[in-house]
Amino acid sequence: MAIEFDRDFDGYLDPDYGHGIQVTYTPAGGSASSINVILDQEYVDIDTAGLSVQGYQPVAQAKTTDIPSIAFGDTIAAPSIKNLDGTQIKAATSYKVINFEHDNLGITSLILEVQ
Repeated sequence: MAIEFDRDFDGYLDPDYGHGIQVTYTPAGGSASSINVILDQEYVDIDTAGLSVQGYQPVAQAKTTDIPSIAFGDTIAAPSIKNLDGTQIKAATSYKVINFEHDNLGITSLILEVQ
């Protein structure tokens, strides 16, 4: 039995009432479509031989059913993000999918690279 349902995910990812934004997803060599995702900048700290490298990794959470044939090199175009006053807090950005992780419960994390 599934823990969540598509309608639950739709609520989480809703751009108006949830936490999501609408982006344009384009599979490599395919047609573009609009999907809802939660876009995040995850903090990363990598320790390599005593030298710490810190930064942020863009990650998008999407419904697995919206991206059934996800592959390396697919692209996502995100619109600018504005606060409630209309002030832009993040410019429109294009990303390339460099990795992805299915949770086997209906959500896929897309590890992104800014283009």
